[in-house]
Amino acid sequence: MQYPKNDYSKDSDSLHLYVKDIRILTPKEYEALREAISKESHRITFDILLITGLRYAELLRLYDNPGWYNEKKNLIHLPMEAQKKAKRRQLERTIYPLPPMFSYLVKNFLESRRPPAETTWNKDLQRWAIKAGLNPFGMSVKMTRKTIESWCIASGLMESAVCLRQGHDSLTSMRHYQGLAFTEEETWNIKRKLTDWGLIR
Repeated sequence: MQYPKNDYSKDSDSLHLYVKDIRILTPKEYEALREAISKESHRITFDILLITGLRYAELLRLYDNPGWYNEKKNLIHLPMEAQKKAKRRQLERTIYPLPPMFSYLVKNFLESRRPPAETTWNKDLQRWAIKAGLNPFGMSVKMTRKTIESWCIASGLMESAVCLRQGHDSLTSMRHYQGLAFTEEETWNIKRKLTDWGLIR
């Protein structure tokens, strides 16, 4: 699937942070983009997408199937029907660990209007990027998933754990994320963010 580029060009200073024309965010860029989202329900959707690494279609199915979130154990279990993707590597997958406050996000997510269509979310991300002073090229529904995967790899999480959480094989992870050149400060901020979210200890 091709994601919207419109008339934008890649950020020449951040060519090392694109994976197949999808922009990988730094922690500061994540915060700036989040701040540009004025509607709370959209900020919550954005946070859930990044923290979980869900595909956008999976997020929409989660909205329709709230039982996939286990509040007691604070995890998301995606059954076969959640992942209608021909090339999926796992028939089922469990997304864990999640931040202690995640039940709050899910509660507000489920009480809000259903998230917009994928094409609308793409346009929203680009609009918010411009508002945040970021280059909108590569801002799409795949961005949050690819960002959390690259953060996990950069923070030193075991590749096998990242792959199980995200639902693809290690070769894909190796090829796409291990060569991303985060600065020392960015790597420190990534580790701090993932620690706050309970993804690393």
